Amino acid sequence: MSISQKHQMKIKTQYENVEGFNKGSLETLIRELVEIADNELKVSKKFNRELSVLFTNNKKIKKLNNKYRQISKETNVLAFSQDFFLKEGTKDKTAMMGDIVISLEKIELEAKSQSKFFLDHFTHIFLHGYMHLLGFDHVKKKEAQRMEAIEIKILSKLSISNPYI
Repeated sequence: MSISQKHQMKIKTQYENVEGFNKGSLETLIRELVEIADNELKVSKKFNRELSVLFTNNKKIKKLNNKYRQISKETNVLAFSQDFFLKEGTKDKTAMMGDIVISLEKIELEAKSQSKFFLDHFTHIFLHGYMHLLGFDHVKKKEAQRMEAIEIKILSKLSISNPYI
């Protein structure tokens, strides 16, 4: 393998209980967003990586939120991280980053109630979930401030205004 070889990010998408969304545009958007985020966060591209994304509704995400977080309500995004950092010297491996579950229904409702464009809000929420897969968290105030600042910076590159104001 030459040093200049570019490793790939494979994104598997699945749609469950969602209608009326342009699947092609959502998939194009998340591919572009992952590339921008990876560059901004200097994510290693030494390995092929794989990401699974499930687009669903409030009923399904509520069930998953209750099962895995013991929170019985719908949310906009859930991220289930895998230990995708492979050891140096590992050859011909694909690293599974994890799974992102997004309730398009919840994002649509939030966008309307917050007077935001759907795609802008979707982009922010997907980025937020992706950053969780990369190890970012917002449990402590300092971590939350760092995560939000990075989200704002990446979103600004896409001409999306600060979602936290």
